[in-house]
Amino acid sequence: MSTGSAALPPIESVAGGSHGVVAGYDQMLTLAARYDRQAGDLVEMAGLGARVMADGDLLASALLAPLSFADAEVQVLTATTGSDGLTVRALGIEADAVGVRAVVSAFRASDALARQLSETLDGTLGRVAGQALPGALPALLLVGGVTYVWWSTLPAEEQAALTEELSDDLGRLLHDHPGLVQHAVNGSGGLLDGLTGGMVTGAGLLDPGGVIDGPTTNDAARLMALLLGDDTDVRVTEVADAGGGARPLRPDSLRSLVEQLSATSDLDAGPDRAGLHGAIQVQQVGRDPDERYIVYLPGTDDMRPIPGGGDLVRDMETNYQLLAGTDSAYGRGIQQAMLDAGLDGKEVMLVGHSQGGMVATSLAADRDFTRHFQVQHVVTAGAPTAQVAELPAGTHGLHLENRGDVVPLLDGEDNPDQPQRTTVRFDDGGYDVVGNHDLTHYAAGAAAADASADGSIRDAIDRMRADGYLGDGASGPVRTWVITR
Repeated sequence: MSTGSAALPPIESVAGGSHGVVAGYDQMLTLAARYDRQAGDLVEMAGLGARVMADGDLLASALLAPLSFADAEVQVLTATTGSDGLTVRALGIEADAVGVRAVVSAFRASDALARQLSETLDGTLGRVAGQALPGALPALLLVGGVTYVWWSTLPAEEQAALTEELSDDLGRLLHDHPGLVQHAVNGSGGLLDGLTGGMVTGAGLLDPGGVIDGPTTNDAARLMALLLGDDTDVRVTEVADAGGGARPLRPDSLRSLVEQLSATSDLDAGPDRAGLHGAIQVQQVGRDPDERYIVYLPGTDDMRPIPGGGDLVRDMETNYQLLAGTDSAYGRGIQQAMLDAGLDGKEVMLVGHSQGGMVATSLAADRDFTRHFQVQHVVTAGAPTAQVAELPAGTHGLHLENRGDVVPLLDGEDNPDQPQRTTVRFDDGGYDVVGNHDLTHYAAGAAAADASADGSIRDAIDRMRADGYLGDGASGPVRTWVITR
């Protein structure tokens, strides 16, 4: 299913997974446990030496061969309690175990402190900006008015050229300095708090729940969802013949998995396909009784900050709900569609782009969802997923992020470094902020991951293959559901 043979984009970083930092901590603690066991074994051996010397038959032989007994006694005592004996070695190994644990604790404390300092700084800067903005508003309005008057005097071709230049400059800034977006978003809770003089916090609309004593990005998203109605009512309808989408062919690689997702995403492309807004697809791979399912979840259909009403479920209200960590209409619709498809109790993989990746990760950590479905894998492309703190045991996530794509930065922080979550950042495309989010770039990034020798990536893809989601040949049917409000 893969296409073309163009040069693969470079992979800039890999975080988490089986070879990540936290996995290294776990390996160090495993080593400490082995030291404990070895020290215990040596102590037990030393005790055995003492029991041997106290044996009645051996003591009786001392009368017959006192010199030989004395020599044996010296040898045993030297081996067990001497300066280089088993007891001393056991103490040294136990000290090593304590040292390893102390190092891991220090590293973890340092990581936690760095996170807390970053959160505090971002929140404080946001709050300061929010407090300063009302006072600067008149000057900003004046500058804006003057700029608009000057802009309106330019010929249309100069306006177009300037717009393109500004867009390129913005794209270059975001591509070269993605951390700017991340820190700005991470301070959004403080910004809202500063703008309202702390009133939203005092009224309980922003409920501080992060590591800082103040509202977080998640709190700000929760407020935005509340202001838009926080609606979660949905209608789920199966479409017998969607006329496209994912093919009944088992994906043979991570790239082909993303290409299948792209085909699902294209179902509603075109003015005559509006009835397929909100479409998701469910693909059966494998045969009864060992079948499993891949669920393809496209991203946002309506990007307007304030949704225009109607029945679109993939809108900004859902984005705010997902960033806030609350129930969403899209998530509820996906669960109902999967139940309608007969997937209750089945093993599944969730594959999502943008908002689809957000909801996939959120559902994989939702106990109400996982009591129905065994989520073995989550694959996301261009999705902010850090708001999900941890995936449950038995669920593995692989997150693809393209440099220059702003969307994965909208959670305000990096994905957590965990052994079962691997984040792959690659660089494909240019300075087109919107274009960098396209699934064609993520198919190229997936191909780069397929070809990578990185241990975390290899283990993640090999596990998908071992679990039966990637392979060769035809698959079972691909069914389509449309989710609307």
